[in-house]
Amino acid sequence: MASMCKGKDSWPELVGKQGKFAEETIEKENPNVNAEIVLEGTGVTKDFRCDRVWVWVDGYGTVTRVPVIGKDTWPELLGKQGKFAEEVIEKENSHVDAQIILEGTIVTQEFRCDRVRVWVDNYGTVTRVPRIG
Repeated sequence: MASMCKGKDSWPELVGKQGKFAEETIEKENPNVNAEIVLEGTGVTKDFRCDRVWVWVDGYGTVTRVPVIGKDTWPELLGKQGKFAEEVIEKENSHVDAQIILEGTIVTQEFRCDRVRVWVDNYGTVTRVPRIG
């Protein structure tokens, strides 16, 4: 998927690393962005910016999510219709392909930074918070 942002836009290799190391690595590999360390559970703005990457860390300072330019979770879509969620996700993060998946479907377990699974029930309602993976 083409990005409107310049440079590297995803760092899956940094999950499990220390936040400060991740911050330095991101800013070195893409000088167009400012990496910001954020403690899990902290509220952040929902705006999309090509010059910012959230580096989510736990209480030990360990990176817990893949740092990406753009949005990586959509809790506001829980309970909405799957097709609507798919459209919103792909509009808000052009780096991903949103896939509607019926609850109970067996799927592969590998992590992909270009995929968001939108889990829905038999009525097409989103049942889990969509997230990159």
